[in-house]
Amino acid sequence: MISQDDFDKFVANYNNDYFYLLTRASRGSYDCLISSFIVLKDLYDVIMKLHETTHLKFQVVAYPLTFRGSDAFLGGLGFSGDEIGLIYGFLSHVKLTQGKEFEECIEQGVAFCPAGTQHVPG
Repeated sequence: MISQDDFDKFVANYNNDYFYLLTRASRGSYDCLISSFIVLKDLYDVIMKLHETTHLKFQVVAYPLTFRGSDAFLGGLGFSGDEIGLIYGFLSHVKLTQGKEFEECIEQGVAFCPAGTQHVPG
């Protein structure tokens, strides 16, 4: 059985990975980022299942998978207005390259990863 301390570390690691992926998006580095979010969703699902099926509590709150329309949340993580714009640009990039919304892609767990998808701010 997993201890509360181990669960807290697991959630903190998830949050760190989530922040790293958002940081990549905030820099316009979209290359295969959707695939990384799909893997992260699997980790998120494990965290939610552990919480639901055990006595474990959220002493460290897991960041939400979706960040659409979350300016206050993203700002609270330290992202500037320009960086938030690039993060939202990633959502548009996903729609353009995948033909589906970000949330649909991570829910379905399948994505096409085109090479060289670096967004350079104008």
